[in-house]
Amino acid sequence: MAATPFLALATLGYASAAGASAEDIARILLVVGSFLVTGLVAWANRPANRMGRLMVALALSLLLSMLAQPVWPLVVPIGLAFFVLASTLLGYLILAYPSGELRTPANQALVLATAVLLGGPRLVRLLTQDPAGSGLGYDNPYLLIRDPGFATTMATLPYYFDIVVLVAFVAFVASRWLGASGPTRRALSPVLIPTMGLLLILVGDAVSIVTDVPPSVRGTFDDAQLLARAALPIGFVIGLLRTRVARAAIADLVVELGATPTPARLREALAHALGDPTLTVGYWSASTETFIDSDGRPIDPSDRETGAVTVLERDGVPIAVIVHDPTLLDDPGLVASVASAVRLAVENERLSGEVEAQLLEVRASRARIVEAGDTERRRVERDLHDGAQQRLVALTLALRLARTRLGEAGDPDVRLSLDQASDEAKAALSELRELARGLHPQILTQAGLAAALTSLADRSPIEVSLDVGDGRYAANVEGAAYFVVSEALANVAKYANASHVSVRTDWRLGELMVEVADDGAGGADPGRGSGLRGLADRLAALNGTLEVISPKDGGTRLLARIPTVGPTPTLG
Repeated sequence: MAATPFLALATLGYASAAGASAEDIARILLVVGSFLVTGLVAWANRPANRMGRLMVALALSLLLSMLAQPVWPLVVPIGLAFFVLASTLLGYLILAYPSGELRTPANQALVLATAVLLGGPRLVRLLTQDPAGSGLGYDNPYLLIRDPGFATTMATLPYYFDIVVLVAFVAFVASRWLGASGPTRRALSPVLIPTMGLLLILVGDAVSIVTDVPPSVRGTFDDAQLLARAALPIGFVIGLLRTRVARAAIADLVVELGATPTPARLREALAHALGDPTLTVGYWSASTETFIDSDGRPIDPSDRETGAVTVLERDGVPIAVIVHDPTLLDDPGLVASVASAVRLAVENERLSGEVEAQLLEVRASRARIVEAGDTERRRVERDLHDGAQQRLVALTLALRLARTRLGEAGDPDVRLSLDQASDEAKAALSELRELARGLHPQILTQAGLAAALTSLADRSPIEVSLDVGDGRYAANVEGAAYFVVSEALANVAKYANASHVSVRTDWRLGELMVEVADDGAGGADPGRGSGLRGLADRLAALNGTLEVISPKDGGTRLLARIPTVGPTPTLG
């Protein structure tokens, strides 16, 4: 490519020596420069697509075709060869757009026919031309057939072959346009429209030559041909870069869709980004072993009449299928971008489902742990009440009976020992009852939350005001509310240096709210103690929340929200 400027200067200098005017050289520069610049742009932006390279080769071939001018007759065949090469490359570009590949044998045959039908007659014409005999002032070193009649026939015969080739390309462009869907036409229009214009102009130009029309008419064809040739490469670049914009739209689409788009939203977004309203996304159903769309209808990937099909797999297992316009297959990179967007969405949906399932299992496990803990507390409380507590009661009664039987005349030391033992038994019984109430208060089960909170308030060393309804709730809800208040009152008594605590419960919109507020020192940190963390875990097992508001020197306010399941609680 570094030698291109020198090659251009040399070729243009050759054209000038051949008698080309400044206007003719400007025409050459316009057409060649248009293909060269746009080809380089396409090559740089789409290096995997050969269209850019072919356009650069076409530009250089057009430039070197100027060697067909008979300044140096020996190099005329080289100029003719590059003219045929440039015409063949143009036909290749038209047939291979936008993928850069000839996908059918018919297209390959048409490109080969272009080279043969354009090159063969011109080679024979070169062998029959006698410029010296026509008074042109130079000899043809390749003159082998000296037959004036045959030379006259060959002078116009190449143009008849040109018409055949051009009509074949017109038929191809027309059939491709008529058979294309809406999205395909939008993708092809930047190239096929100017291509059809150029082909029709070239047909008209060839017909004007063989019919010997006036020079003014041929001049009109030359001007129109110039504009069409210069505009055609711009159409190629616009069409090629449009797919790049589509890829960018797919990248934006991934961000727009978010983590877990719905199947319908994914299909709609892909169709909008690609301009293909017929696009369908199917998801693999393991139960039916087939693909289904967002409405549950089965999709058969083998039915190619519905459109091109791209199947997405993970580790050999199908996960989704995209049924889209066949135009996408002309750009494998765009198909890969679409497939990546769909695969990412499907994978995110799958991972989200797995995380949600794991989260539900964690919640269920936490609820089972809390329930198991509550059940064990009730069992221990019951065992203490029925076992150790009854034994301590019996021991206290036995000590009292022994003290009564001893009387006042007995040994003073024995009387003192019995009195002390009786006091210790009473203290142990009181502590055991407190322990049992802390494990699971019997009053909570028997009388409900209001009675249990009243009992807590009565035992609190701090003044407590209650605003509690008489409704009954599920056992786990009442247990969670009770332990929130119990832990809060214990913390107030130990750390808050408060003089008053208010406890309030309220039920609204399927939620039991428990509020405990004190006028103490504040500054409570939920992350430092295990008590508040334990309460938060217990509430989380019920999908509840715990909020702690405790500014320094501003008191502490605990607000628990516990969802209630089932009918509205029975209010007293």
